[in-house]
Amino acid sequence: MVAVAYSGKPLAPDVIIDETWFSDAAGCEKSKLWYMLSKTLAEEAAWKFAKENAIDMLAINPGLVIGPLLQPTLNTSVESVLKLVNGSERFPNVTYRLVDVRDVAGAHILAIENPSASGRYCLVGRVIHCSEVIKVLHQLFPHLNLPEK
Repeated sequence: MVAVAYSGKPLAPDVIIDETWFSDAAGCEKSKLWYMLSKTLAEEAAWKFAKENAIDMLAINPGLVIGPLLQPTLNTSVESVLKLVNGSERFPNVTYRLVDVRDVAGAHILAIENPSASGRYCLVGRVIHCSEVIKVLHQLFPHLNLPEK
């Protein structure tokens, strides 16, 4: 979703982000959101290349991917949760767009198997504020020292 959601448009609870949104590269650069900028520029370049070469392209833009890990190292998505667990005094005032890794894998399979699939797809299973993530973590792991505000 990083190539989608950072458009500079205000995000309120009633705002629906969909495949028509594109992140603003200039805004990402100005805010030093380098990961978001790289994903935005990469998708722009891919669409341009596909158009110039008459290639049928499909883009899958997942939210914050969570779920079982295949590798022994942490990925960027898990780092967000790890910061909360490792003694952060405060939690960020952010809303996460979560999607299960198994759903992301399934979407890739469907994209390959379905010849009519085209365009952009946003994958989000649940939208949740960080305070709600803290509540879930506390219920699952009451012994953890999690931030309260």
